[in-house]
Amino acid sequence: MSHPLRPPHLRHRLPEHEAAKPTWLELFYDLVFVAVFIQIGDQLSHDLSASGFLKVLVLFAPLWWVWANVAWYMNRFAADDAVHRLLLLVQLFFIAWMGLSVPNAFGDASTQFVVCYIGFRLTMIVMYARSLRHAPEQRELLVRHITHFHLPGALLWAGSLLLPVEWRPLVWVATFLWEAYSAVAPRFLALLRCFPVHTHHLVERFGTLIILVLGETFIKSISVDPPPPLSMDTALFSAPAIATFFGLWWLYFAAIDGEHAAARVLREDNPVPWIFAHLPLALVLITSAVAKTKLFESVFSDYTDPLYPALYLGSLALFFVLLCCVAGDRRRSAMRARLAAAAAFALLIPVGIVWPFPPTLVAGLATGIVAVLILRDTLRLPAKENA
Repeated sequence: MSHPLRPPHLRHRLPEHEAAKPTWLELFYDLVFVAVFIQIGDQLSHDLSASGFLKVLVLFAPLWWVWANVAWYMNRFAADDAVHRLLLLVQLFFIAWMGLSVPNAFGDASTQFVVCYIGFRLTMIVMYARSLRHAPEQRELLVRHITHFHLPGALLWAGSLLLPVEWRPLVWVATFLWEAYSAVAPRFLALLRCFPVHTHHLVERFGTLIILVLGETFIKSISVDPPPPLSMDTALFSAPAIATFFGLWWLYFAAIDGEHAAARVLREDNPVPWIFAHLPLALVLITSAVAKTKLFESVFSDYTDPLYPALYLGSLALFFVLLCCVAGDRRRSAMRARLAAAAAFALLIPVGIVWPFPPTLVAGLATGIVAVLILRDTLRLPAKENA
């Protein structure tokens, strides 16, 4: 804490090296939030049906969106005073109980899930309201965050409490779509052009989220009950599976962490597409961890559900498609390589359905494709190509 009574101040007014780096408070906050995302993975693990995926998406989208709203606020304001910390503490209480509500969010825990979501939104209103006097030139933009995002979000979710439990998710989805529209509304984008985001801080913050999701999903992927003994079969699966996991980390950060990567792909005046691309990206990583766990369990069982390899390969295909959307390296050769990897994973799905792959082969093929991309990135010539 730089000073317990120092009010929020605009990040753009800080020295670049200080403004770009997330604080310890932000890192702690993100770590707690990602733990809630793992609850989503647990929910998906218990129901891999189409309806199960739909329920997970309906839950994950608003949870991810409230995290993104905090990141958006912290991108505009560097705040670490006692009041701000207290507000985040209150948010963590609501976040924790939202996470605990996930398993029964469509049933008995629906009301407490909604109430905690509303409580979170009210804290965001307080955060923006207390920042108005410290950035009067941005008053219209800050008020718009309240009137077009957090206040409607709180009111609409409160209104859902008047509906039967089974109808409430429709309101949740409608609220998310309204806010997504508000984020690309012409007036909002015009205000962002006047008062742009801090691109490097945003890249650092979302990169932190992805690395924490990767860490938590790694834990998820090795959480097998009961844990199997180390054998030739388990080693032949786990070694390439872990290598693939490591490769995803390598390729994501190689793609976004190049020189001036943020400036090339994340537009200050319209960061919304880049931000929203991380919603499915995080969910894809969680899904791949669930599929990997199921495949691992299949190694020492007598049966492999064809859905598991398809889910694993499909999530990896989507990862590389989404990587094209967030990568700072926009060279044609790099984009073609990522799309080729996505196509390779996608083509393996029908092949695996016709000729079922054993889990060890699935893991090996995935590692081979990822390794080719890493090798290409490592050996590529430094000569620049036209974007």
